[in-house]
Amino acid sequence: MDFLPQWCADHIKSAELVCTSDVSEANLSAMVKDCEGILYLQMITYRITGRIIDAGKQLKFIQSAGVGYELIDVPAATRRNVVVMNVPAATTVSVAEHAAALILACAKNIVQVHQSTVAGHWQSGGFNVELRGKILGIVGFGRIGREVAAATKGFGMQLLVYDPFVKETEIAALGGKKVDLPTLLRESDVVTLHAPLTKETMGLINAERLGMMKKSAILVNTSRGELVDEAALHKALVDERIRCAGLDVYGQEPVDPKNPLLSLENVVLTPHMAVRTVDAVLRLLQQNGEQVEKALHGIYENVVNPEVLANLRKRR
Repeated sequence: MDFLPQWCADHIKSAELVCTSDVSEANLSAMVKDCEGILYLQMITYRITGRIIDAGKQLKFIQSAGVGYELIDVPAATRRNVVVMNVPAATTVSVAEHAAALILACAKNIVQVHQSTVAGHWQSGGFNVELRGKILGIVGFGRIGREVAAATKGFGMQLLVYDPFVKETEIAALGGKKVDLPTLLRESDVVTLHAPLTKETMGLINAERLGMMKKSAILVNTSRGELVDEAALHKALVDERIRCAGLDVYGQEPVDPKNPLLSLENVVLTPHMAVRTVDAVLRLLQQNGEQVEKALHGIYENVVNPEVLANLRKRR
């Protein structure tokens, strides 16, 4: 963007701010030469490549303005002893609430029934489903996954969790049961994805795993589009292998108008907007400004490559 929102800029007092909407590698490489830091705002999809990082001879830190940092070349930053940070907690509640909204929209056919009602068809369409007593499967039990569990507690669902990095006792303390992924997919009535995008999670929900799910199951994704094989999901929805899908994220964004998912009735689609609440955006901008200001004074928070901090300490 050509400006930084005032809610963020007001907190950055120790640096001159230079903004651009030209996110090409060539332009960013030229702009970063004398910069101490990069505030990475993902208004559109672009990468902070190794070339850009290497061009920043004075570069000390890169901050992703949100949770995700997969489009930043972290190994290149680490090699250059550049600290990479994110802001993981500001949008947790908004994303969790959006996931809950998609679950309800799918279970109650909200979009289809709205369209039918507007068209003058009273009480048309199939039957909805109750969530009470059904099984909710959460894939990824970090901040957002746990908030989804809390937000949906009133639905009276049983909770299964797949997360290899969270202890069974932690999950049990929050009312859930730790299981492997095949078990979660086979037994859950609703599967909601909250895992980060890594080499291991790329294409996590593929044709084979969609085939494990109940025909009555709902799949929700507010994490990263690349977690789901969209071609396999399209086929599963067309063949009615699963009931419905609620998606806020996609493999290509903005979504290609020719994406076949757009033509289906048993999907609820939103344009990567789970974080776009007034509350979350204001909180996010404030936290970004405060965190950048601290980084300008050598105080780094929410660091994703902590080995750089160890290297910096050795130099002192």
